[in-house]
Amino acid sequence: MQHHSTPVARAVGAATLLSAAAAWGAASLQSHTDGPRWDILVPLGLASAFVVGWLHASRSAPLVRPLPATAPPQTTIPGKLGVVRRDWGLVAAAYLTVWAPFAAANSAFYSGRSSELGAVYCLLTFVLGVVSSLCLLSLLQSYLDHAQHILRKDAAAGGVHAVRVRFGTAVQEAYRYPAGNGGRIAVKHSYSLELTSEDDTDGQHVVRLQAVHAGHGSIVSEKHLTHAAAQLVAHAGWLCWPTRWRDVAEAGKARTVSAAFVSDSGHVVWGATLEEDHRYYLHEGAAPVCETDTALSVTPIPRPSRYFVGTHASHLRFAAAGALLAVPFLLDVAPRWASLLLGLISGAVGLLAGMTMDGVGVDQEPWTRRETSHPSLQ
Repeated sequence: MQHHSTPVARAVGAATLLSAAAAWGAASLQSHTDGPRWDILVPLGLASAFVVGWLHASRSAPLVRPLPATAPPQTTIPGKLGVVRRDWGLVAAAYLTVWAPFAAANSAFYSGRSSELGAVYCLLTFVLGVVSSLCLLSLLQSYLDHAQHILRKDAAAGGVHAVRVRFGTAVQEAYRYPAGNGGRIAVKHSYSLELTSEDDTDGQHVVRLQAVHAGHGSIVSEKHLTHAAAQLVAHAGWLCWPTRWRDVAEAGKARTVSAAFVSDSGHVVWGATLEEDHRYYLHEGAAPVCETDTALSVTPIPRPSRYFVGTHASHLRFAAAGALLAVPFLLDVAPRWASLLLGLISGAVGLLAGMTMDGVGVDQEPWTRRETSHPSLQ
């Protein structure tokens, strides 16, 4: 179970990132003077202190609980559907991570530029930072895909296909299928929210709102659905599709259509629906075109804290080990060969700690696990 993101935790987290950025910036400057690098050690120490404060503030925040489903039914559909906001903390942490090896290398060899090995290693880590930074530009992309933007524009233009639904079960499905020769079996995981029409008393037309590949990967959409699954259980609202759904379906091989659940509580959950799920509503006309009120707006569920119990603490201890390895050469008490070795290890440990920090994926607690198999495996 995740914790709420509080103003105090966000402020301390931002101070941690700013202190680390100051240390990285100082480390990137070449200094030919002997003696300790206090311009790096001081902000690095502040970052360490702030991260302890962030852990305490995050652990002290209240746990995420389901929102009460007490809002009255909304007869009108909002025309302004809010987008999933960009995670600037993740962006900053990612860029600090990929530049950690260069910061360690440059600060380790600042007094020994005559070392060919040190110069080559600094160059390699600089190239790694540049290439990785270009790859991380995907983090700056919109967290909605093109089809979801079409739905958003159609809602703002005054109309969408819509039907009243109720938020049901959040399902994590593990699909087992044969992968090539040799009897190898692969497993594909997918996340979806089951929505049931208020008029569907026998449950024959359940719609699965699935995660999509948007932003820098499907993980953004999966976490967005997870936040909704943890807080919108049993909520009612409108399930909306774009009026241009045929164009959206024909644009992709899977013929999925972008969709959004607009809850009566004033939240929007973005996803997509499979053709087998939306056929009854779109092809057979069970979801008519409804007018939207462009004066009304809804927003996504607020993003909870990034802190996961038992996960971030271990990764941060690993990062602390990388920082401690840098202390000898930052204090200028290590010989040149030791600085080279410690700079290499410190940067690698920092890179590994940062890359795995977000590897926990989505919070598994709100999800009901189901397993299906290819017919050949049954």
